[in-house]
Amino acid sequence: MDKDLQDSLLRTVNILVKQGISQTKYTSSNIGIVKSAKGFDCVVDIQGNELSCVLMEHLQDWIQADDIVIVQDLYNDSSKKAVIGKIGTSRSTSFTIFDTEKGKSVSGVEQLYDESKGEEVDTILEV
Repeated sequence: MDKDLQDSLLRTVNILVKQGISQTKYTSSNIGIVKSAKGFDCVVDIQGNELSCVLMEHLQDWIQADDIVIVQDLYNDSSKKAVIGKIGTSRSTSFTIFDTEKGKSVSGVEQLYDESKGEEVDTILEV
């Protein structure tokens, strides 16, 4: 086979592979910080860009401003983004329950709230 024919075949295969990859549907994920969350609506800052996202139903009572979350671009075309998980918070107030038998934290909250005063409690508690 001569070199021109080989080069032509390689270019053809390259074109077909690029076309196949461009048509492949997949999701992509980013990490961001929640600016606001209410109901199914959530605004997340990702690298300085504020994006409107859908908040999954099971996270509506858990996600709040300043949480660090995983945002998934569901169709990889920026048409619909969803908060799919929480990985922490940027707030300093938190209360974690550490199970000494398991050797790890098993539960926690990231905000202590004094309902009688109507304000967040900023405290460190050691038990």
